[in-house]
Amino acid sequence: MNRKKTNRRCPQRARGLMQIEIVIAALLLGAVITGVVGLNYRLLGVAKDTKHYQLALHEAANQIGWLSAGGLDGLDQRIAQVKLSEDVASALPDGKLDVQRVDDSSGTKVLVQIHWQRPGMPTSVELTGWVSTKEVLP
Repeated sequence: MNRKKTNRRCPQRARGLMQIEIVIAALLLGAVITGVVGLNYRLLGVAKDTKHYQLALHEAANQIGWLSAGGLDGLDQRIAQVKLSEDVASALPDGKLDVQRVDDSSGTKVLVQIHWQRPGMPTSVELTGWVSTKEVLP
């Protein structure tokens, strides 16, 4: 089987179309890369916010555990001594701890609130723990 070699050249028009396709592909690739970088930046911000929130929850739970461990004896003194741990205070921007004693018909509770500043809006975590309950016997 003998084949004749033909000298095929791309017409000038086809070369121009390929160049346009390459430019369009490069523009689309640039747009995708820009979008991925923007999403990555936003995801890093969400991860940081989540870490702050989780840190505040753990700190509030630790404070409630410490406050309620001693029962009613000396509760007001423990509330006066409460402060954010150094690690949490350095990690949360403008971190503040508020503790309140709540006495009502069901017993004594401790309300722990941790506030911190986040770009755009302040954020807080609030947990309540029972120190003692008033049992109602039938």
